[in-house]
Amino acid sequence: LARQMIKKVFKHRRMDPLPYLQAFERQAARRLRHSDARIAVAAETCALEYFRAAKERGMRCVLDSHGIPAPFMDEVLLRAAAEFGLPKPPLCDSPAMTHHKEQERELADVILFCSELQREHWVGLGVPAEKCRAIPLWVDTDFWKPEERTHTEGRPLKVAAVGCGSLAKGLPYLLQAVSPLGAAVALTLVGQVDAALQPLLQQCPVQPKYLPYMSRPQLRDFLNSQEVLVMPSLGDSFGLVAMEAMACGLPVVVTTHCGVPVPDPAWRVPALDSRAITERLSWYEGDRDRAAREGREASLFAAQFSPQRYRDQIKDVYRGLIEANTEVRPL
Repeated sequence: LARQMIKKVFKHRRMDPLPYLQAFERQAARRLRHSDARIAVAAETCALEYFRAAKERGMRCVLDSHGIPAPFMDEVLLRAAAEFGLPKPPLCDSPAMTHHKEQERELADVILFCSELQREHWVGLGVPAEKCRAIPLWVDTDFWKPEERTHTEGRPLKVAAVGCGSLAKGLPYLLQAVSPLGAAVALTLVGQVDAALQPLLQQCPVQPKYLPYMSRPQLRDFLNSQEVLVMPSLGDSFGLVAMEAMACGLPVVVTTHCGVPVPDPAWRVPALDSRAITERLSWYEGDRDRAAREGREASLFAAQFSPQRYRDQIKDVYRGLIEANTEVRPL
């Protein structure tokens, strides 16, 4: 919502978020003056001044890093834009923001990532492996759960794509993938579609159904009305909606640039490859029993990623930091 409001207010120019993030950091840092905490936790892009203040008090710093590296995203976005004749995308980060993030990573004692994919990217760029921890996100299976599905013979395969209406989310590749399938699939897009991609939508022989952003209960009901979810992302550190879809009993098709765990490596297709998506959807369209079977497998798999599992793994990180820091004042 905040992102959409900013786009409306600053629709004729690109907003630089860094000054606002720095103001937040300074305010947060002031709150540490009277803190006796041992560990400071902050999110990427708004941690620098907070970490500096924490280090002065002898605290250990944990950085929650939620993004795919900007240089990687810049490269794949440029390649995808060229392939589809789209305008050259702007850089994901300004030089100032790049430097800001580098300083945050240097001050962090531990950097938390939400997937092994994300961790591997950052280690490959030179971030020390010993400070990098990958802890997958969770899904609440008391809320996200499957309902009974029925399939009528002769109906098209119901394919869902949630929040993928941009180049970074891979929408052009999804449209290219469903085109050869024609009436065999019924594609529904949930969420806003970037204006630059509207011509591609108009040219697609499979005209999607459009639905607006949904509340959590609405999204759960929608997922339970579908047969497969596709995430054609060019770069996603996790991809939570894929985990939510699996919890609802849907098989998913995700790319190798999407960090969400899947039950079988075959569920992951090469990024920037529409033919691989077409092939997976063709399999499901031709074998609905397989789709249902893999949906049950997905539901059992997602149940492993419980909130308690996430809490336990985070506790281990914090406990290790406290035990390793012999200079920290006792409780």
